[in-house]
Amino acid sequence: MSHRTPSAEQATWSIAAVARATGLTQHTLRAWERRFGFPTPVRLPSGHRRFTTEQVERLRLVKSALAQGHRASAVVPLPLEKLLALLPPGVTNGRTPEHWCASVIHHLEAFDLAAVARALHLAAAAHGVSVFLRQYVHPLLVEVGERWARGQLDIRHEHLLSEAVEDELRALRQALEPGAAGRPLVLAALPGETHGLPLHMVALAAVARSRRVHLLGLDTPLDEIVHTAGATDAEAVGVTVSTASASARTVALLNQLHAALPPRTALWVGGSGAGWLEGLHPGVQRVADLDTLEERLTRLSLASGDGQQGRPKRKTRGAGRRP
Repeated sequence: MSHRTPSAEQATWSIAAVARATGLTQHTLRAWERRFGFPTPVRLPSGHRRFTTEQVERLRLVKSALAQGHRASAVVPLPLEKLLALLPPGVTNGRTPEHWCASVIHHLEAFDLAAVARALHLAAAAHGVSVFLRQYVHPLLVEVGERWARGQLDIRHEHLLSEAVEDELRALRQALEPGAAGRPLVLAALPGETHGLPLHMVALAAVARSRRVHLLGLDTPLDEIVHTAGATDAEAVGVTVSTASASARTVALLNQLHAALPPRTALWVGGSGAGWLEGLHPGVQRVADLDTLEERLTRLSLASGDGQQGRPKRKTRGAGRRP
């Protein structure tokens, strides 16, 4: 059976990312490519494979078919339509993030916390941490926020969702924490910041990459952040900034924090308001989205271990503060 090779523009998933998203090993993906002609990746000039989102979706369905007892030789070559027809409705219903999001919002409108929590848990189990955060949690939070702004949902709905999402992210993180190692990330929100859910998302993404985290939470004084970073020899401090708190005061606090951190500790700033901050010190690194975060975490995993992350090595005296 022939398969259309995707274009380089369509193919954005590395084989490692596909393995994490589907639960299939890289060895299995390569073997299926040789034996069955699927998946059919784009080869970069470096020789690395890249896959499309459509291929990842189909591979998830193949994984579900294998769990139902079907043989790889029977299901891997099948086109998407035949895979969908083969699997039970419970496996394929709501298979796209859009369908899933609509379903969760329906439960949210009915104030059914148990159904919302169950939908979050099943999506996390089915898709893995990376895909769950990027394709499910983040779009859901954006959609709920937009509906609240339009008056289609109330603040009680938003609070309910935040509670359910935070509970699921914390449970996932705690399950993965025993395998975390290396210099930690310290995650915090500045004084006055009231939106902390992004911190839990970053914490889970980091722990899923086997990186230790110290989650300080909301409204954290600068000296507490600096002390924790120094005491733990943190690789980076991550700060979330919401749109509501993107102000000159926040810029001043971030620049003050950057100056006070140990030289071996980078300062990352993310959140919906990060792009609105003007006047940040050049050394403050913006993390625009979860894709950027994952790239940073990957670089940390591949680094030699000096922990500089863009900072030049230099000798310091005393407490090691920047001049």
